[in-house]
Amino acid sequence: MFEQSGRVSRRRMLQGMGILAAAAVIPVFPSYASASPDDDFTKISTLLTGKAQLPENFTRVLLSAFSRIDSNFSSKVSKLQQWIEQQSLNASEISSKLAADSSMADVAHLPADILTGWYLGIVGKGDQAICVAYVEAFANQVVADVLRPPTYAYGAYGSWAAKPPLTIG
Repeated sequence: MFEQSGRVSRRRMLQGMGILAAAAVIPVFPSYASASPDDDFTKISTLLTGKAQLPENFTRVLLSAFSRIDSNFSSKVSKLQQWIEQQSLNASEISSKLAADSSMADVAHLPADILTGWYLGIVGKGDQAICVAYVEAFANQVVADVLRPPTYAYGAYGSWAAKPPLTIG
């Protein structure tokens, strides 16, 4: 990428600018977000987050990201959902009951993983982590009316995404 003199060549600069321009037109949610949300995932997410309505695009993207990391994710979620229904549990009871039930050890991590996805917008850990949301992440939505991000954009989270008004003068 760098020439001998340590300066970027005009060709490399133009290539980089072309890549950035192409990246600007890529949709916010990746193409794998077209899968329809799984009912069990939606039910568990609704229960855990306490929100009656969840954003459909965010739900799709989270589910897709979880499924990319773990090909058995949907079956694990179904197992967890059936267990929750059989036990007639509310959200505050799930964690302690899961820890006490050795037959559910393979899915005991799911509630925390799902909540991390919704509140932080991140699915997975380490090298497999996938960031699926930032502005839409619930942790940022909760504080958006009072917290100002440490940047030159002094509005609420996401305010920098809108084009500024055109001023002539």
